[in-house]
Amino acid sequence: PAKPARDGLKLSIKGGDTQIGFRAVGDGFESFHDWDAINVFIAVCRAEQPDSIVILGDFLDLAAQGKYVQEAGFARTTQMALNDGHKMLALLRAACPNTRIVLVEGNHDKRMQSFIEQNALAAFGLKQANMPEAWPVMSLPNLLRLGELNIEYMDAYPAAAYWDDDTTRNIHGTRANSRGSTMAQYVQDAPHINTWAGHTHRTEIIYKTVIGHRGEPIETYSANPGALCHTDGRVPSVHGAIHADGSSARVVEDWQQGFGSLLYGDGVAWPQVHRIRDGVTVYNGKRFTA
Repeated sequence: PAKPARDGLKLSIKGGDTQIGFRAVGDGFESFHDWDAINVFIAVCRAEQPDSIVILGDFLDLAAQGKYVQEAGFARTTQMALNDGHKMLALLRAACPNTRIVLVEGNHDKRMQSFIEQNALAAFGLKQANMPEAWPVMSLPNLLRLGELNIEYMDAYPAAAYWDDDTTRNIHGTRANSRGSTMAQYVQDAPHINTWAGHTHRTEIIYKTVIGHRGEPIETYSANPGALCHTDGRVPSVHGAIHADGSSARVVEDWQQGFGSLLYGDGVAWPQVHRIRDGVTVYNGKRFTA
């Protein structure tokens, strides 16, 4: 597919916090990730054929590898999560065959490495024989078959980062301000660069202007594209609860589904965040549905 005209600018589409995972309930499963939101995201990517797609971490939830109290329903769901994660990435690659696709590691993605370090240290870092450049066998790039899909992985959370250009970084993020703006903390910490971050599951964009070294104004921004997971209590969180049968209680999380877009080049940047509600978004005046 041809790229739409963009006045000479590059386009990067941002997604994040899919939290792909499952909870066994009775004879079935609840998914943490929302395929309606994911399919809307892929549909926009297909229409736009962006220069890059950046997933800002917590691609997988990996609840069974977490340090928190284990629910019975988490058992034996990791393979299902890997399968759905690979399915999403394969659909994304099929939709955008020539786009650079990058996954930035989040704290949930890091759980796999931490789990091996804590429970099977002798197996940490093992690779297929005589393949020193390969990812370790029990790493997400290997388990998700990212090499076959030509998808890049930025590891070593919280240092994991991908830079769109000299002034714009993509990270998962470490901050979560439950009473106010999280993105305001990033522009205070690093007012000289632009930051895309996930982690809080809240769509947000904020600008800051500071004085440069010769008195000129430097305007930057920090943005969160929102989440592609369910926002109704299915995803394990500090506000979540489960019923006696193991199913999740419905709660209202202060989370929003969405994705981001960044047009940039020649020292200018036009970032936007776009909300998804009930499997629908309106992007550039066009309605996209799951």
